Amino acid sequence: MANITVYAQYISQHPSLFVRTIDVRHPRAQMLFLHASAVHSDFYLPMAIQLAEAGIRVWLPDLRGHGRSEGRRGHIGHFDTYRDDLVQIWDSFTSSASQDLPSVLGGESLGGLVALLAAQGLVHPDGLFLVSPALSLHFQLSPATMGILWRLKPVVAWIRPLKPLSMAGSTKSHEVMDLIARDPLVNRYYSLGFLLNLLYAQHLLVHPEKLQCASLALFSHEDPIVDTRRSAECMGKAFQHHTEFMDHTLHSLIADAPDRVVARFLQWSKDHLINMTSANF
Repeated sequence: MANITVYAQYISQHPSLFVRTIDVRHPRAQMLFLHASAVHSDFYLPMAIQLAEAGIRVWLPDLRGHGRSEGRRGHIGHFDTYRDDLVQIWDSFTSSASQDLPSVLGGESLGGLVALLAAQGLVHPDGLFLVSPALSLHFQLSPATMGILWRLKPVVAWIRPLKPLSMAGSTKSHEVMDLIARDPLVNRYYSLGFLLNLLYAQHLLVHPEKLQCASLALFSHEDPIVDTRRSAECMGKAFQHHTEFMDHTLHSLIADAPDRVVARFLQWSKDHLINMTSANF
């Protein structure tokens, strides 16, 4: 087993953003991975440790307003805020390595969307790894409804549901569902403003054809949250891209099939990222 160190830090900025670091003594690559909505970085520690055992150092940030990061819980004024935060985290991430390492940007669901948007030109990873990226939801508002709510956003943005966000369809893992239900850091109350900005980002900000790096997107055949057909078609416009579907999973592939996700990422890294291949990945 590799010599692994797990620690935490806050990136010095306002708001302060929490980052878990899983370091390895002699890394061959590094990845910054963004979590899905509701949850936070702790849910990805098992995956990060598996990657560290394979020689990859990993950073797991909490997005603004999630987990231990500052920011209004479940609300965002504009989706660009997530991208701007990520640029600052990415700069700290890449400069923190003791050597020049191949750098991968990744994320699941909401985190996958944020990663894709940033990789369209704001940051320049060597590879992009997306797991169930939320590029198109099964839930959609009509253009007319979206237009009305967008104009009313200054008034309605703070409206929140009375009931917590349903996690049905997120995972087949009863253990993960129990963790979500009991974890006080989980965020299950999102504002209408967050939803409007998410839909805006999906429809107007996603341009995978701008990617300049190799990319891999993993989807579930049974995802009840993300429209995987439309999302896969969208990613098909990207340069040097690979899309794959996994059976016996719901939305969170990392909760339902962590070993398969890690194995597929490692194989893709070896096959398609020249720098990683040269590092004997």
